[in-house]
Amino acid sequence: MTASGPIGVLFVNTDLRVGGQERVLVEVLRGLDRTRFRPVVACLKEEGELGPQVRALGVPLHARLLSHKLDLRVLPRLIGLVRRERIEVVCTVGCGDKMFWGRLAGWLGGAKGLCCEIHKTLDAEGRRVIEPMNRLLTPLTDAFIAVARGAADYLAQHEGVPRRKLVVIENGVDVERFNGAGRAAMRAELALRDDELALVHVAVFRPEKGHAVLLRAVRRVVDAGVAVRLLLVGDGPERLTIERTVAELGLGERVSLLGRRSDVERVLAAGDIAVLSSHDRVETFPMSLLEAMASGLPVVATRVGSVAEMVAEGENGYLVAPGDDAAFAAALLRICSDSALRGELGRRSSARAREEFPRQRMVAAREALFERLASRTT
Repeated sequence: MTASGPIGVLFVNTDLRVGGQERVLVEVLRGLDRTRFRPVVACLKEEGELGPQVRALGVPLHARLLSHKLDLRVLPRLIGLVRRERIEVVCTVGCGDKMFWGRLAGWLGGAKGLCCEIHKTLDAEGRRVIEPMNRLLTPLTDAFIAVARGAADYLAQHEGVPRRKLVVIENGVDVERFNGAGRAAMRAELALRDDELALVHVAVFRPEKGHAVLLRAVRRVVDAGVAVRLLLVGDGPERLTIERTVAELGLGERVSLLGRRSDVERVLAAGDIAVLSSHDRVETFPMSLLEAMASGLPVVATRVGSVAEMVAEGENGYLVAPGDDAAFAAALLRICSDSALRGELGRRSSARAREEFPRQRMVAAREALFERLASRTT
């Protein structure tokens, strides 16, 4: 808060579709102290599925500011928004157009502080995430938020972000919402048998999420005589390919495609093991694993991004090399075959999420950063 009242913070994003960085933004908005901060959200494109949640929080939401890739009118629109809303800090969420236009508008509109949240390292094609045009604005930028220690190292070593401008703020989870409650009711709703172990995977259906590897691993587990059901939460361009792979592997009765869900916490409560099978280019500090951990699930995941900062080998789960379905299946079988181990790993998952990655810590760190940036003299 400044002498003129709560600090105006403008978050600039592409849209509010259901994705990791978008869900983090909603959690930040949910937790910000409104006596000290006045958040505003700008979406360059459509507001997306999470838009109603943002509006329900009483946060002003402005969408469709960019009509096409070369729409230069986005700049005066954003500058006008910065000035009308008396914005003191502009925070861009992710890379690409919003990172460029948001910072440039904040600078020209008179904001005191500019920062960028970067939620990934390489993109799906293995390319650097900060484009040349965005690197040009690094001197104007006061802080870059990295969501993991490993991600900060990557940004400094490979993206040219000055170390002095890097701030590590790990993602946080709402541990009250993701508490594992309602297990029996949700298992009944999903028609899970008592002897079935439910594996839960939450991710958009895109190639880099490694669904084919996961499905081959599940086939191995089934062949070993273990009763499992894979619950796939999400949707996307690979849906037909995933359905075809399920059929080819003869897993029709072992896989449930649940689509996009607004009640992921209930699905996780019904689960026994959380799984993540992504390739090595796309993950940094995935919210889906944090939510699973808070829900008390042990984890089997590929060793990608900064997942090793979340999952300690043998403590709350196991990590395997990306693309190795045999190793993935072996880790699953180890947990499936030992109920005592499964329970202990799950308890440690929950404890780690609650002690190290609560939403309050993530929000408090952003609040401290925003206050520091707003205190600068322009």
